[in-house]
Amino acid sequence: MERKKNRIGLLKRIKAWIGRIGTLNIVLIIVGAFFVWFNWQMILIFQMQGSIPETYACAVVAATIGECGICGWIRTTKDRNKERKWELEDRKKEESEGTENE
Repeated sequence: MERKKNRIGLLKRIKAWIGRIGTLNIVLIIVGAFFVWFNWQMILIFQMQGSIPETYACAVVAATIGECGICGWIRTTKDRNKERKWELEDRKKEESEGTENE
């Protein structure tokens, strides 16, 4: 019973940690770590073989850059929506202040 409570507590702490960092940032951290690992593997292959699989390396780099581009697109969309929401709130506030002054 105690182990189950500990697991639930651990899951709640992990979920809170992810919530503080943000899912998008975690994805970027994972992509960055993968990219560093992949480059290291390509260096090791180059040291052993004298060349790397060019097509594979290009495909992985393109996919990684594409993922970062998608994350940037998502972030830009979120920021635009937040700014639009603030503008609408400001307009409503200005309109309500305008009617109070009349």
